[in-house]
Amino acid sequence: MKEFHCWVCGGEQLALAKASNLSRPLDARSFAITNSEYGVTSAVYRCRECGFMQCPEVPETLPYYSDVIDPSYEESRPTREIQERKLLEAVRRYKAGGRLLDIGAASGALIEQAQRMGFNAEGVEPSRWLADKARERGLAVHLGTLPHADIGGRFDVVTMVDVIEHVSDPAALVASACTVLADGGVVAIVTPDTASLAARLMGWKWWHFRVAHIGYFNLDNLDRLFASAGLRRVGWTRPSWYFPLDYLVARLRRYLPLPRALTPAFLARITLPLNLRDSILAFYVAGSRA
Repeated sequence: MKEFHCWVCGGEQLALAKASNLSRPLDARSFAITNSEYGVTSAVYRCRECGFMQCPEVPETLPYYSDVIDPSYEESRPTREIQERKLLEAVRRYKAGGRLLDIGAASGALIEQAQRMGFNAEGVEPSRWLADKARERGLAVHLGTLPHADIGGRFDVVTMVDVIEHVSDPAALVASACTVLADGGVVAIVTPDTASLAARLMGWKWWHFRVAHIGYFNLDNLDRLFASAGLRRVGWTRPSWYFPLDYLVARLRRYLPLPRALTPAFLARITLPLNLRDSILAFYVAGSRA
């Protein structure tokens, strides 16, 4: 068996937790934000020391993300903007304003809302298509990853919303965030929680088990990762999401035998808040581990 090390604690005691059930070669469609192939993953290994789960057999993912095209994501932008405002309201409890950098900015929904709330916001995004969509709206989204030649100075807030589970070197991602974080700045991170009740009840059918997610955290090993970069957690909560009803119906069909008739158009005009309490929104600042 291949030898792997844990991406969080560096441990070498990794055990196969789930065999791969990929049914086709990987391509950019597998890494789209709205991909709904729930329960489909590469082989998942669990660290016996810290409990972190990872997919170390997935090849370098950046080329896939560079080619992502996701019109369905843009169609749901109005409801995602509600979600981003709610996240930013939580951020403002720790930092009321200043410079904000969004890592994995997609088409800039969070940046746009942050600017409306008084932040001087910009971001970085590897998908050419999504970065172009952001720039069409006049938003400062730089194509690529961090570190980036066009991103300078220090930021009062660094956000990573549903990003860290997509990378094979989360320690390097956190370290890069630290290099641009101002004194007294805060890192806000959102990621699925493997210790949540939903994750435990759904098992490998949990909607966050998907090809694009190659690292799976709980709060303890997330704290451990940030502590290794000299950051401590100062708070956390369970974020809510906002979806058009037709989007939710389409996703429920992955689990329930709902009629395959066309979804009524009016469902797209109904937005529902949803909090299954299976994600973490955590805030970190410089200092020793909490």
